[in-house]
Amino acid sequence: MYTKKILNLILALLLLSSCKSQKKLQGIYKSNKVEFGFFVTKIDLKNSNEFNYIFSGDLQHTELSGFYKRSGHNLYLKFDKNKGEIESVNDSLTISDILSGNYHNYDLKIENGINYHLKYKIQGNKLFAYRIDNDRLVKKSKVYTNKKKFLLLGSKWKNKRSYLKKIK
Repeated sequence: MYTKKILNLILALLLLSSCKSQKKLQGIYKSNKVEFGFFVTKIDLKNSNEFNYIFSGDLQHTELSGFYKRSGHNLYLKFDKNKGEIESVNDSLTISDILSGNYHNYDLKIENGINYHLKYKIQGNKLFAYRIDNDRLVKKSKVYTNKKKFLLLGSKWKNKRSYLKKIK
């Protein structure tokens, strides 16, 4: 009698634990570390499958928008602009248009019928980037630290795990 109740309880717990709800993807994601001592990426994923993408650092600042699509554990970003396309208010480009950096150099790719410029792997509240040249997952990037590798000797550059973390 008790064993049947215990088995029913265990079965109910197993069923409830296996019904894992998908976390909300929408929100703001930002680089966990400043890459190469300068660069930070920030992506704002909105409810309507739209996103805003900001890449800034050193003398570069790029703000782009577009649409995203989720397929399994992958997130695909497709910008509104094509590779190298710069929008200008005038018929010709000014120096400020060229220096504003609101363009990208990413080729349009296709995977499983999805057109995209950038791809990320979704893991919990983190987004891990894929390389654009060989489509491999980026695990680490160079980060500048205040501490030397050895007490007084060595480089201040370290390879650290790189990802975008959900901040909001």
